[in-house]
Amino acid sequence: MNSTASKQPGRELLLGLVFLVVATVVTLAIGELVIRLIAGQRLIYNIEMVKYATELKMRDPSGEVSHVHRPSAHAKLMGVEVALNSLGDRGPELAMTADSMRKRVLVLGSSITMGWGVPFPETFTATTQRMLNTVKPFGPAYSFEFVNGGIGNYNTVFQHVLFRRQFPVVKPDLVVLHYFLSDVQPRTMGRNSFVLQHSYFAAFFFDRWSQIKLRFGGQFTNLFTFYRDLYADDSPAWHVTQQHVQAMRDEAARAGVPFIVVVTPDIHDLSPGTPYKALYDKIETTFGGLGIPTVNTFDALQRDFGKDVSSLWIQPDDPHPNAKGHAVMADVLYRYLVEHDPLRLTSAAHATR
Repeated sequence: MNSTASKQPGRELLLGLVFLVVATVVTLAIGELVIRLIAGQRLIYNIEMVKYATELKMRDPSGEVSHVHRPSAHAKLMGVEVALNSLGDRGPELAMTADSMRKRVLVLGSSITMGWGVPFPETFTATTQRMLNTVKPFGPAYSFEFVNGGIGNYNTVFQHVLFRRQFPVVKPDLVVLHYFLSDVQPRTMGRNSFVLQHSYFAAFFFDRWSQIKLRFGGQFTNLFTFYRDLYADDSPAWHVTQQHVQAMRDEAARAGVPFIVVVTPDIHDLSPGTPYKALYDKIETTFGGLGIPTVNTFDALQRDFGKDVSSLWIQPDDPHPNAKGHAVMADVLYRYLVEHDPLRLTSAAHATR
């Protein structure tokens, strides 16, 4: 009697554990199915990021950075076709015919540079190229080819690695570093979670949990304070960032190629009196003090969207600049190139007359 009775609780415990495991698996499977069905009907930012990670990204074979773009891959993300060329850059293959009058511009940056959620012809790189080739501010002989080297979740250290790889292949006449506020943040080299990269359900709830921590937890309660500390004079991350930007400038200069920085703000807050402006001014002043020409797009974006930043977003849960924001960035870059002529094209045209 006692032996039989003692076995019964153990059997019940085992059955209970089996039931719990089965119920958990079924719940997760149903959750995954539901989230995928919803994602098939409307765009969800973090789900689209999962698609980006699985369809366009791959681990860096050399291990220097956490990930690179998959060459010649394409995907539909945020309702927009994203096609990569054989270098992993968004856009067409490089022009193969040699032409000394065609000036090539290599643009480095992160997801904003790539044009997340924006059709390729409306990205600021394609728009600036089109403006230069249509208006012909340096005369009818010159044409321009922009190479979009933006990769999501890159910082300045990773962008420097990409610069070293692409500079000798692209052979640019000008390099533009499209700098975003978070580019100062160190990026992990650890292996990304397989579950988060492939499960819509896990990615959806991880994003919601991250938002809760961002709003209520610890140092992330005040996002401005987080960034302010990253840009403090004694911040190791800020010193490392400056070193890599300087290194890119120096490496380009040794080849006789000008290098400029274009600063784009975080568009969560473009309000008058925003404390973030001090950070953008510091970035501009610091790079300028290093002898690096720096263009700050904050004033232009605030002028057009400061009263309603949501009209600048891709959608309510995705504060990447939409096509209207890219048009403003293109206008700022175009005006700088025309007014400052970093390639000295005006003087060269005069010298040949």
